[in-house]
Amino acid sequence: MRKLLLLIIALLAVSLFIRTTVFAQVVSERKEIAVFKLSYYRYDIPNAVLGGIDEEIRSVFINLGRFDVVGLTQRLEEGDLNEFIDKIKMYKEEQVEIPEEVQMGKEFFTKADFDSLVGSFIVVVPTVANYVVARLDDDDYQVNIKTSFSFVNVEEGRTFAQAFVDTEGKDENQELAIKAAVDAIPMQLTFEIRKIPEFQLKTGIIEVRGTEIIIELGRDLGLKAGDEYVIVSSEILQSGRALSREQGLVVIKEVSDEVSIAKVIYAKPRPQIGDQLQELPRLGMDTSPYVHFAKGLVYDRNSTIVIGARQTLSRGFYSFRPFAGIEVPLVANILAGIPLNLYIGGEYNIYLGRFQLVPRAAFGGGGAYLWYRDVPDEDKFLWTYVGGNAGISLNYLFHKNYRFSIEAGYLHWFSLVPLKNVYIFEGKFLFPDYDGVYVGTGITIKY
Repeated sequence: MRKLLLLIIALLAVSLFIRTTVFAQVVSERKEIAVFKLSYYRYDIPNAVLGGIDEEIRSVFINLGRFDVVGLTQRLEEGDLNEFIDKIKMYKEEQVEIPEEVQMGKEFFTKADFDSLVGSFIVVVPTVANYVVARLDDDDYQVNIKTSFSFVNVEEGRTFAQAFVDTEGKDENQELAIKAAVDAIPMQLTFEIRKIPEFQLKTGIIEVRGTEIIIELGRDLGLKAGDEYVIVSSEILQSGRALSREQGLVVIKEVSDEVSIAKVIYAKPRPQIGDQLQELPRLGMDTSPYVHFAKGLVYDRNSTIVIGARQTLSRGFYSFRPFAGIEVPLVANILAGIPLNLYIGGEYNIYLGRFQLVPRAAFGGGGAYLWYRDVPDEDKFLWTYVGGNAGISLNYLFHKNYRFSIEAGYLHWFSLVPLKNVYIFEGKFLFPDYDGVYVGTGITIKY
């Protein structure tokens, strides 16, 4: 009996040890990373542009917060990356004495430089994959820059990831077009880095407060309000392989230096202290196409149909979020010209689990290009409207990447086309004033 009791205790201890070892929280730490200067191979790129791209790239890695960044002064030429990896393997595996100076292409590394890299560094090699400056028919310049990024695990001597960033700038001034293309690099590069599994943040729940949780990591690792994390569980199969399942979704509400507060959107079972969380990388924008049907109140119009789309900034924001949008009011004579209204505004998100209650308001203006043949060329473009809308939507998150919404509110747009200059098409005013109480529906795509 005593032996049986000891055996049961031993089995329980082993089980607890395995469970603790397998299912213990994993919390990310800062990684040491070295970034080469931009390689440009055969492209004729001004030094000022190269310097600008180098600074943007380095600032992305620094601002992400999850890296200790070492800036290298060398650039690798075409084919140097493979040579670089081969030499690392040779020095590590064969324990060959590193010479005082190591050459790769046109670049030289001191023994101290190479000694530091042969440690546990991750090395980033950015390369211009394409650089095109074109003059368009309207005399504007269009600049396209495609940059590739190779990520090398120096300790293992292998490339484990590659990312591409393709940006474009357009302006009548060539330098401004180049600047626009360069300035677009950080946002895309940040997203591409966060998509790489080796760089995605992992953390755990350290406290549960009703529908909110406190997690490890904060500004120290670059967390931002609006970031999303999935709650994951792991199970060891009989084959010995691990099976991971997503059990919930949370959104970061408040960030401090070392911890963050997150709102639970959904979770089954309920979140517990010790649960594992993993970053769900997003670009930080929500796109919401919608259709509204408005019943006029002020003007003599029975109804108005509006088709539009909103773009909302989500990363860096929690309750209040700014947005911009475009819509087409189907009130004009479309055989003459279709007005496009642009607007900006703000919304306030009230989280109710998978549901959201979102009041919002916006204002803007619109214009139209007339293709009716009797309109003089100098009057082809018209400023058509100024106005705005205010309303509320009830959203339901039916998938972690998609929300369905029912919307209602009031819209009012004033025509800017003066009566004396109006062009008549079949006896009808082309762009009339319109208003109305609207109802509608939409879908939000989170990316």
